Amino acid sequence: MATFLLWNINKQNRDALIQSIVRQHGVDVVLLVEYAPSKSQSRLSTLLLGDGIIKRNNSERFGIFARQAIGLNPIRIERRTEYWEMTAGTVMGGRFALVHGLDRIHNDDGTRRVFFRRLAERIRSLELGSHRRSIIVGDFNAHPFESSIISSDGLHAIGIRAYKNASNRRIRLGTSSEDFFYNPMWRKYGSSPKREAGLATHYWQNNLAGELFWHMLDQVVIRPEECPRFPERRIRILTKIGRVELLAPDGTLDPGVGSDHLPILFQWDI
Repeated sequence: MATFLLWNINKQNRDALIQSIVRQHGVDVVLLVEYAPSKSQSRLSTLLLGDGIIKRNNSERFGIFARQAIGLNPIRIERRTEYWEMTAGTVMGGRFALVHGLDRIHNDDGTRRVFFRRLAERIRSLELGSHRRSIIVGDFNAHPFESSIISSDGLHAIGIRAYKNASNRRIRLGTSSEDFFYNPMWRKYGSSPKREAGLATHYWQNNLAGELFWHMLDQVVIRPEECPRFPERRIRILTKIGRVELLAPDGTLDPGVGSDHLPILFQWDI
């Protein structure tokens, strides 16, 4: 069972906090979004090397680190998505796509939906003639309930594990069934009883009449077949690293301590 850390660190140097998470939770794979090592003067690759974790890519957007025993091979590298094949001592293995979705400020809903549709198509093409042990993880810059995520012409990641005992479904006016991803982040939205009811991974509000306040932008979605190897109860949104609180006293994010996103831990029996 491999333990993953996902964190959008907003181009900040959070080397010490990341190392603390790795040591505290026995992290095997570190996935960072908005890494920007040259801007932040990060020395994370040197720090984690002492913990047996090696940097695996060369990017100003993403940081991918993994223990020496884990095999990682790049399949396809794009500006906002990296596709990797992974093995961890088993014959099964799997693949993941690390994503930084298009932001809402500079992109309309249609463009963002096209981005996710192309992402789903890339995964589908990699699965042809191979296996479906695929997950997509990252800062989606979208909610689990947005049309770009749930619609069949977007990512098609939905909140149920199966539809009529199948991992595909017929779409109205369509001629064939379409496969989908399962999104376990639905069950994590607002599930922290000791904090504000809307706790997710990113806090933002603009004094509008209707506000969500907490936004579940950071997600991991899986093929439904992976559910037995992906324990949902072990998906954790961290609000504390050791004695360091990532939230301000009023329950909102404290970007000066951590980031404008909270880190996520999850496990995958790969």
